[in-house]
Amino acid sequence: MRNKRLLVIWLTILGLVVVSGCVVAACGDSSDTTSTTAAGAATTAAPSTEQVMIRVTTPAPAGDDLITWAQEGMDRFSARTNGAYKMEIFPGGQLGPFPEMMDAIRTGAIEAGLIPMAGFSGSVPEFGLVELPFLFNNGEAAADAMPSIQTIWDELSQAKVNQRTLGCISVGTLNFLSKEKPLKTLDDLKGLIVGVDAPPMAELVQALGGSGIVVDFTEDYSSLQKGVIDAKTLNTQYIEITKLYEVAKYYTVFHGISGLWGMTINSDVYNSMTADIQNALTEELSATAKSITDKYVTTIYDLEPVLTDFGMEYYWLPPEERETWKGLAYYITEEALANAGEIGSRIKEIVDEANAKYPYIQK
Repeated sequence: MRNKRLLVIWLTILGLVVVSGCVVAACGDSSDTTSTTAAGAATTAAPSTEQVMIRVTTPAPAGDDLITWAQEGMDRFSARTNGAYKMEIFPGGQLGPFPEMMDAIRTGAIEAGLIPMAGFSGSVPEFGLVELPFLFNNGEAAADAMPSIQTIWDELSQAKVNQRTLGCISVGTLNFLSKEKPLKTLDDLKGLIVGVDAPPMAELVQALGGSGIVVDFTEDYSSLQKGVIDAKTLNTQYIEITKLYEVAKYYTVFHGISGLWGMTINSDVYNSMTADIQNALTEELSATAKSITDKYVTTIYDLEPVLTDFGMEYYWLPPEERETWKGLAYYITEEALANAGEIGSRIKEIVDEANAKYPYIQK
């Protein structure tokens, strides 16, 4: 389902060339267990035992660039183990439905996941704190915050759901895709029925004068086509992948809410690994998360000419109007961070630092 038009946009992720082999001592002593790849990363020689399979569950559909890029990073980890471990993503909920994914990883029924963390705020309420109204100025600020957010998410996931969070990916910001007209002012939002993916987005829409209802993202096309909703909060890559430009033409960019996906692994599986394998996994997933995040930072800009060719119209909300919108909804974010105590304070400090680097600018 990956769209070939994006080949002119995306950067190819270079694979690592693995130089395998062991150095055997002349007197017959045991061989070293490490070698070095062409890129200088340490590898671990494959043991004689059976390969360890790490299954990665995700709700993302097959062909999504997110899966492609994540799998490439996981393949680099597998290469660094000389095949002792293999990570494989099973897309589209093949290993079980989305609501059960985090618990399946917690119990070890599934070894790992590539999952939208806020979707599991019922298990870990703090996971919803990064997807709050107007938390970040833009995708650049969200991307800058990800490494520090990952540290907090790893602490939380270890303490509460028996898994390690080894990579946090910012998948861009959610904005309004509407059917009838571009949403330029608060008057345009009055009485509008807007489909959202999570309660914080519904609160945002409500604060702006519309009516936010949670809808299954797999039904976005039909919901817009049939008029069940007037608009939807979406990022641009999902619009392109699912061809939503066929049923809605107007995209208002105001960087309302950011999205975060995490790469997690069951703690017992992680703890069963030797230190060198753990290091290889941590390094590769962290680097992969950053690489994917960097791609998504530019996606909203890169896809504009692509979606314009499909008949869509972008509208970049002016800073003054955005401040008016933010003034109505930001109390939701302030209250949530304050109620989260020490975790909320840490997140606010990270966010404030990132926003200071990347102010909101109308393109």
